[in-house]
Amino acid sequence: MLNRIILLIAAFIIGCGSTGGSDTPENAVKNFISAIKDRNYNNAWAQLNESSHKYFDSKAKGRNMNGRELMEKNLPNLKSLGILGEEFTIANKKQEEDMVMITIKTNDGRTSEIFTEKEGESWKLDFEKSIIESINPDEK
Repeated sequence: MLNRIILLIAAFIIGCGSTGGSDTPENAVKNFISAIKDRNYNNAWAQLNESSHKYFDSKAKGRNMNGRELMEKNLPNLKSLGILGEEFTIANKKQEEDMVMITIKTNDGRTSEIFTEKEGESWKLDFEKSIIESINPDEK
């Protein structure tokens, strides 16, 4: 009985130390979208990589808020995610070391490239790179 209690406490402590992220690149994208849909902005923030945190933090400077708060303000619902907020399928996946580019395809045939990065043992959405690449797709 004591062993079970110790295992439960250990699992709880390990879970509390989690920095977020997902087990696969695809789940990093899906979990971020799900968190925005559920308005769980702490979970959405945990699905973003460090580069995306810095992106939101830099945009928040001078606005009397932090990056997570700015993300919440700018991404209040699925519509605010643009193509990511629509129903889509994963059309292709290309991995280069710890970076994966996922090509999504909407029901009406539009495509977009979404980037994820492995940080530690978890996959996280590279929202900054995904935004920049969608604005300037020819500047790679």
